Amino acid sequence: MKKVSIIITICLCITLVLTGCGGKKGENSGVELKLGHAMSEGTNATKLIHEFTQKVEEATDGRVVIKDYPNSQLGSETDMVEQIQMGTLDAGAIMCGSMQSIEPKMAIEDLPYMWKDIKHARDAYNGEFGNYLGDLLKDKGLTKVGYIEWGFRQITNNDKPIVEPEDLKGMKIRVAQNKLRVDAFETVEALPTMLAFSELYGALQQGVVTAQENPLSNIVAANFNEVQKYLSLTSHFYNQAMIIFNNDKWNQISKEDQEKIIELAKDLSKEIQKANDKDEEMYINQLKEKGMQVNDNVDKKAFRKAMQPVYDKWHDVFGDELMKIYEKASGY
Repeated sequence: MKKVSIIITICLCITLVLTGCGGKKGENSGVELKLGHAMSEGTNATKLIHEFTQKVEEATDGRVVIKDYPNSQLGSETDMVEQIQMGTLDAGAIMCGSMQSIEPKMAIEDLPYMWKDIKHARDAYNGEFGNYLGDLLKDKGLTKVGYIEWGFRQITNNDKPIVEPEDLKGMKIRVAQNKLRVDAFETVEALPTMLAFSELYGALQQGVVTAQENPLSNIVAANFNEVQKYLSLTSHFYNQAMIIFNNDKWNQISKEDQEKIIELAKDLSKEIQKANDKDEEMYINQLKEKGMQVNDNVDKKAFRKAMQPVYDKWHDVFGDELMKIYEKASGY
């Protein structure tokens, strides 16, 4: 009996130890994720994305920890999308147009002069248009969590102010690795060259290209004023980055924590829009102070008309359903 009692006692102790270890693991277990993006350090977007990751950790009591990697540290946007699909990268904030490599319809983001004004653009991404784009990625292994405004893109160059479409004729302009943007600039007889952002400053410095296009925040953060003379407020493309997670990684997060992350992503979107509105004039003044000549006399109606053939060329790629959703939201 004594021997049996000892055995029972030992078994009970082992059970208690295992139960205790299991409970501790469940209490402290969490998900650690990497999130990559291409946005430059020093921009509103990069700063607020970092704050977003910290808020996620706080809101989930450490169950979800996200480490953010800005400025294409983990590769180009195209590289990162493929990594997220494969699960070698957990999450990203990727420009919608950059995801056309896995879903051609995502290129719609880069139709030139899509939106009547910024309100229509923001409302579209916050509504049916933005939901439709997110749904396109579900069967690609990706989950949309929210959007981050990158804003309207402007042209800088070393030749002259850009006023009419004809001013771009023969100009060597860098564009992102995106076929639709190439088509848009080719319709006005520019000479677009696809380059990674990380190569752009050197290419401008060496004269490989003489022009580029980016949002104001990126132009300031990248110090393009050092290698570019003219800034023209063309506002030709409007970009939003989509926060995406690998489906399997997203499903490792509890439903409750997923809802918290989605709400924090909505807050992030609003904060970035407010910051962009507040800082737009400041960016322009900074570039003026640094010696750039700023031109806001751009014939946008002429540009939209000149680039209209791109809409016809890409219509079949996007399909009637998506084009109708876009046209309803465009304000035109």
